[in-house]
Amino acid sequence: MSDVYNQYVPNPWQSAMHSSNWTWGCLVGGKGSGKTRSGTEELKACALEFPKTTYLIGRKTLPSLKDTTWREFIDCLPPEIIKDYNKTDRIVTLVNDSIFLGRSLDEPKKLESLTLSGFLIDEAEEIDKMYFDVLKTRVRQILRVNGVKITPRYRGILCLNPCDEDHWIPELFTQVKPKNHSIFYSSTLQNLENLPDFYVDNLKDTYTADMQQRMIHGMFGRVHKGRPVFPEFSRGNFISDLRPTPKMAIFRGWDFGYNNPACVWMQFIDGQLRVLAEKLGKKIYLDNFIPECRSLEKELFPDHVLFKDFCDPHGSDETDKGKTSVDIMNDFGIYPVHRVTKIQEGVKAIRECMNTKSKEGVANFAIHPRCKNLIEGLRGGYHRADGEENPEKDGYYDHLMDAMRYSVVALVRRHRFNRMSDSFDQKNVFVHPVTGRRIEL
Repeated sequence: MSDVYNQYVPNPWQSAMHSSNWTWGCLVGGKGSGKTRSGTEELKACALEFPKTTYLIGRKTLPSLKDTTWREFIDCLPPEIIKDYNKTDRIVTLVNDSIFLGRSLDEPKKLESLTLSGFLIDEAEEIDKMYFDVLKTRVRQILRVNGVKITPRYRGILCLNPCDEDHWIPELFTQVKPKNHSIFYSSTLQNLENLPDFYVDNLKDTYTADMQQRMIHGMFGRVHKGRPVFPEFSRGNFISDLRPTPKMAIFRGWDFGYNNPACVWMQFIDGQLRVLAEKLGKKIYLDNFIPECRSLEKELFPDHVLFKDFCDPHGSDETDKGKTSVDIMNDFGIYPVHRVTKIQEGVKAIRECMNTKSKEGVANFAIHPRCKNLIEGLRGGYHRADGEENPEKDGYYDHLMDAMRYSVVALVRRHRFNRMSDSFDQKNVFVHPVTGRRIEL
């Protein structure tokens, strides 16, 4: 295939894709990394190698297809390999009778009559997964040469700039990882020879540091809107490879709900909050979520036996569905403490941990790097809209944050009380009987 593979293709893409051990590929890279061109070159090579094969070049809307992707595809075709070009219907026939179709992806039923050897979807983060699934079912073309059945090299390619980690594309290619699915990464910096000298500097001037990780370096991530609830987190060094302290209780904070139930494991030692682990469910009932949490718990803390629990106070509310959430937890031998608190009370308690240090100068907040969702929430996923005081209920980060704050409110309050009690034995300390204010004389 190398003799028909255009030399324009950036080397990182060419070396990664120039193999036949994948069928469905995801090309993710920064702006100007050459992913769309690389994908079209791959299909062009397959079309020239296997005569009379058919391929689709698609994008969500017809105007965006015609203005960008289809134009770039036409530019990559040398005139001498084009047999016919129907501009109105966007059909290109090569000299070996292979065919390319330009189609918008706005109605799945329009694709059901096709028989293809491959396809490319540009700006694939814009489309629903159903289009990818439908097109995969259409890749089934079989060639016959002198009565002999020949299977072409099937290719289904998604090209995209890095999107949020919870988008269906990174979830499919980096977490589920089905057979014959491969993902290829590239950075804008790996394609500098095909870009103007000022291009990268313009990108750096345009995007924030977080966005540069995506738009230049080609990394999946999350970009958060609004004001972070915990701005202290980005200014401190709170991420640490924590180990649980033996014989000290591990506190579990629980938040309920079918869509995204949450559990957070923590220890609170000498005023320091140590966040050890997290579990965020997805469309799962509590009686199925609890065993999953216990399975993770045995994996992470196999020798630990002392656990204490806090939960959403609404978990004890009666419903018309039978047992309450707390009832279900009781069935599993879990008896959580719960009380109504204001959101700001919990936020203040967590911020207090972040903003204070021990006598040794160590921050009173630490979190294990495996708590990826909590870390993203602390970085800004858990945020306030402009003009609002309470955090937004985004249906994702807020569940883990709520699970954490239910515990932290109680733990910080208990720690304050213990310190206050210790001070009674000090002759130079007076605690006002009404206000509770601690005064050192």
